[in-house]
Amino acid sequence: MTDPSLIESRRLTQYISDAVGSVRDPQELFHTLTDKLRLMFKFDSAVIVTIDKDRRYVSVFFEMFLFPIAQGFANEKRLLAGSWFEPFLAKPAVATVSIGDELRRHGNDSYPILKIFYDAGMRQIVLSPLLSGGEVIGFLNFVSRDEKAWSEAERDLLASVTSPISMAVSNALAYDELRQREAETAMQLAVNNALMTIRDRGQMLLAVCEQISKLLPVVYLGIRVFGDDGTPRLADNFMHDEEGRFISVSTEERLSHTGDEDAMRESRELIAHPGVYSGDRFLQLARESRLVAEVQERYGICTIISAQLWDAPGSHAGLIISSSRRPFEETELATLNLIIPQLSLALQNLLAFEEIDTLRQRLEGERTYLKEEIRAVHNFEEIIGTSAPLAAVLRRVSQVAPTDATVLIQGETGTGKELFARAIHTLSPRNERVLVRVNCAALPATLIESELFGHEKGSFTGATGRRIGKFELADGGTIFLDEIGELPLELQSKMLRVLQEREIERLGGGKLIPVNVRVIAASNRDLQKEVAAGRFRADLFFRLNAFPIFLPPLRARTGDISMLALHFAQKFAREFGRPNRPIRERDMQELKERQWKGNIRELAHAIEQAVILTDGPVLDFSTILTPRSRHLAALSPNPAKGIQSMAIFEEEVREMERTLILDALDQAKGRVSGKGGAAELLSIHPKTLYTRIEKLGLRKRYHT
Repeated sequence: MTDPSLIESRRLTQYISDAVGSVRDPQELFHTLTDKLRLMFKFDSAVIVTIDKDRRYVSVFFEMFLFPIAQGFANEKRLLAGSWFEPFLAKPAVATVSIGDELRRHGNDSYPILKIFYDAGMRQIVLSPLLSGGEVIGFLNFVSRDEKAWSEAERDLLASVTSPISMAVSNALAYDELRQREAETAMQLAVNNALMTIRDRGQMLLAVCEQISKLLPVVYLGIRVFGDDGTPRLADNFMHDEEGRFISVSTEERLSHTGDEDAMRESRELIAHPGVYSGDRFLQLARESRLVAEVQERYGICTIISAQLWDAPGSHAGLIISSSRRPFEETELATLNLIIPQLSLALQNLLAFEEIDTLRQRLEGERTYLKEEIRAVHNFEEIIGTSAPLAAVLRRVSQVAPTDATVLIQGETGTGKELFARAIHTLSPRNERVLVRVNCAALPATLIESELFGHEKGSFTGATGRRIGKFELADGGTIFLDEIGELPLELQSKMLRVLQEREIERLGGGKLIPVNVRVIAASNRDLQKEVAAGRFRADLFFRLNAFPIFLPPLRARTGDISMLALHFAQKFAREFGRPNRPIRERDMQELKERQWKGNIRELAHAIEQAVILTDGPVLDFSTILTPRSRHLAALSPNPAKGIQSMAIFEEEVREMERTLILDALDQAKGRVSGKGGAAELLSIHPKTLYTRIEKLGLRKRYHT
């Protein structure tokens, strides 16, 4: 007669085999199996543990505890060496373990899970090895309150039902491994796609973050690239927002106590020692690193992975990810390493392209300015004169030029401030680099910040690409800020910071860019009066006024007028292909006696007109230098001279009209119509003025 228990065990074994073949969800399967096992064996809780391929760690695969256990404790991997499973690997067989005896033999600290069991009232563990291909891949464990001796028949029965369970665990592990590999492959493909198709660095890295987070519990990802000198070239940070999406954040947004310099230094040290920092290793790192201690306190970070992207001459880079959900494992570093080569190559290429684009923009800008440099002889050759006031200015120029001191040039309109700025640059050690000129008065207030400091793509409407600002363009050289008094107050504070820190920040960018620039500023306003009136910042004025140079007006250096007049006569004769005609003594005398409110620029324009209008052997200033007061006096009767003829009177009226029109055209810079044109200044209709210009024969000079 067949033993009923044997029949029941066969039925159970068959049921387990059928369940293994039909139930696909592992958790559902093992819950079902545990319920069936209770029909044959007495136990309070059941646990299945597995051993990894490298036979280093043991972890819980399935558990059904009927008593409370610390959250996350069951899910942690434990070292196999020293565990209470290790003695049963050599001779795999069903065995019983007295929890109390093990604790007395090894102490409470050796096997913390046994202490948890004991405190919960458990006294015995029965374990049955799970075999696959003759190798132990884990253990089926029954945890009980009562200690009892197991007969050989019971042990054999447990061993027999463990066999199909071993197959189920082996299949589940294989399926998990396959699913993990598929997920890793999908991540690699998605990351490669992002690296190949997205050109914007921020968007590309956000896509990489999203893909990594599908396999790793990432809440923060940081990418660091450092130069050989330790200077950060790239410091991008990405964190989960409230909706679980990754967003770009700055270091200042992440940290409140750790300064940016300290954060960069400690980040550099962290990527120099790649690895997984979890458990005690993370706690030790938090004790040694202020940065890690702060993110632990502020964000609840409990684990960090540091991975090296590259370590090459000129730069080294790394990836730092952290989590507050659960500790990272070594296998997750291996997963991350799957995309490191592609990410490194793409990032290096992107940085190279950005550097090339920056150099291209800088070279294009330098080419533009070098063309201007070629057209303008930027040395003392065009600073004409030997007067004492001019000699004093040139002496100050010679003294300050070899230094890097900031220079403020002040003087009336037309005194040649740019010419002196060029002379300072030419005589300085920076003369092999470009001199960049910015006319602060000519730029709209909405564009001047972008013009000075540059902008990133998308920083404002119309910013379709990155633009290098004038300060960055002048790196290594000199920047000439003409008409600095016109700079809006809201930008004066930013200008002050640049002068103090020698760093700029592009519009829409979060990175400070160091600039090595010598600053020369100029203004035709009295900046001290502007400060007193509240239109110019006092601190900016004092910063600019490190070395002041005041240019004398032309009326203060009349001794230089003869040399200047002859210089301009020769220059314009060459430009217009005209003969080099002399200037009569009486005309030269009148040139010296005029007030020249427009200074050298006004004198140059007068000589230019004479060169263009003259047809005779000497320069003709008759329509240019006739003082308006002389014509006004001619309109009044002069008893001493007697009555003049109408012909003479009409001629003098024509001369006065010619002078008035020429003065108005000079003031309007040659424009006849429109706002600020000569017609508006003379309060006549533009058509009337065109007719009079033609009638007086002035078309050679002014084209409409």
